[in-house]
Amino acid sequence: MVESVSFIQDKEIQVEFFLKKRNVVIDNLKDISKNWQFYFLRFNELNESQLSEYLEEDNFYIEGAIYLSYYGTELIGFKYWDLIDQLCSYFINSIYNLIINNKESDKFYFPDQPIEVNLKKEKEHIWIKIGDEKPLYLNKDVFIKEFLNACKDLYKRINIDSYKLEIDKIDEILKYLK
Repeated sequence: MVESVSFIQDKEIQVEFFLKKRNVVIDNLKDISKNWQFYFLRFNELNESQLSEYLEEDNFYIEGAIYLSYYGTELIGFKYWDLIDQLCSYFINSIYNLIINNKESDKFYFPDQPIEVNLKKEKEHIWIKIGDEKPLYLNKDVFIKEFLNACKDLYKRINIDSYKLEIDKIDEILKYLK
């Protein structure tokens, strides 16, 4: 596990989004976490003008990374960059299937890569396996709330109208978890 992005160390689970810089080619996944600033922009640090300028070039293919940490240590990071708005949507649909449709497990593939993601409920935990990585066992409610709230913030900032279905699912799941 790599500690490559400064996070609040005492927060159990933290989710953050990074946008891939336009016209920058990622050709070395081995050092991507160490050199993330060369390839990515921290989404939460962009003001509305900067974000609008970024999305003006292409607001349909939004490449970036979901960065998930557990007490400040990277669990999911930059080497799994893809179309983040769509990847979030896939995660939301799987979480919806687990929580609302009461499925025991669900799976999907990254939008632009043949990387399989498996999610499974295990009592108060959620088991997440991405590709060939070791599975992650996280507190289900804490992970789901943090992840969905981060997704909701992302969708509201990039184009709330395009993601109404996802936001409705997020709200339904969060209401169910209360």
